[in-house]
Amino acid sequence: MFARIHTLETTPETHDRGIELLDELLPWLREHEGFRGLVRLAALDRSRTVVITFWSDEKALAETAEAGRGMGALAAEVAGSRPIAVEEYEVTFSEAELGG
Repeated sequence: MFARIHTLETTPETHDRGIELLDELLPWLREHEGFRGLVRLAALDRSRTVVITFWSDEKALAETAEAGRGMGALAAEVAGSRPIAVEEYEVTFSEAELGG
């Protein structure tokens, strides 16, 4: 599995707007073959947000790279956040039981 990590500078307001935008972004992500999930993390003071998308293989990650970066930048702009970094990783270990 592979992951693309978007790191954003946020405020409490832009953090909340970013959550609202997920409703619009998730259908687009789900349409892509190889999409395996998304996790959104927020600093306790909401000064930073990290969005991680997971992809089945390196091919799926590569095929969505340009669109993923564009969608991430657009979402940050609409939410009023400032993009800090976009990075790609191979997931070499995973153990998670996530709940809401």
